[in-house]
Amino acid sequence: MLTRVDKRAVAGRFAAAAGGYDASARVQARIAAALADRLTALPLPDGARVLEIGCGTGLLTAAALARLPHVGTWLASDIAPAMTARCRQRLAQDPRLTVAVMDGEAPAVAGPFDLICSSLALQWFPDAGGALARWRRLLAPGGVLLVATLGVDTFAQWRAALAAAGAPWAGPAYPDGASLSRWLGAGGRVERQDFVEHHADAHHFLRSLRGIGADYAPARLAPVTLRRAMRLLDATRPVDITYDVRWLLAS
Repeated sequence: MLTRVDKRAVAGRFAAAAGGYDASARVQARIAAALADRLTALPLPDGARVLEIGCGTGLLTAAALARLPHVGTWLASDIAPAMTARCRQRLAQDPRLTVAVMDGEAPAVAGPFDLICSSLALQWFPDAGGALARWRRLLAPGGVLLVATLGVDTFAQWRAALAAAGAPWAGPAYPDGASLSRWLGAGGRVERQDFVEHHADAHHFLRSLRGIGADYAPARLAPVTLRRAMRLLDATRPVDITYDVRWLLAS
């Protein structure tokens, strides 16, 4: 898992990428839309109070608010001020929305909330299990937690290329389903859905990660090793990259 120092570095990268994030966030937009669709099936009360963790530029925020007209208030939060600014600009006309700069790993907010949701933020937290426990404590009676995060098989093709090049995986340690179930606690459910993103080549894949600020790794690869891994990934061009998305549901 990432350390606190790593998390600060990740937040800085996302902040720097905020201006051009949407142009590269193709699979992230698809996952946000899928999460928003799942939200419509939840038994939310009229006037529901919602907390979103890691809103980014507002991909999930916009998709969900468009689908949930009966929501009362929606608090969208992100650790990167530049991201919250983009989210606020995107949805400035929606009176239900409040946007706040906040570390979602330990939200500085009282609650309670009828819904807490998050798309692709949990994997960046050093203490993901602790974050889930804190989120659940912020739920109102009958409230629901629905989270999309990344599982252990994410980037399987790139991992294989790195291994063949003699390089270790240098990114976040994505958890398996058993770990996620344990962190989520009693009454929780974990489901898997794979999303595949198509790239022309390895350069395009790595540029897309850089474009959204998600290219952080605690240890950097030697240039010669990186080039070797990219050549191996390019052997099956066009390049398909798997995102192992885990849906976490608890009430």
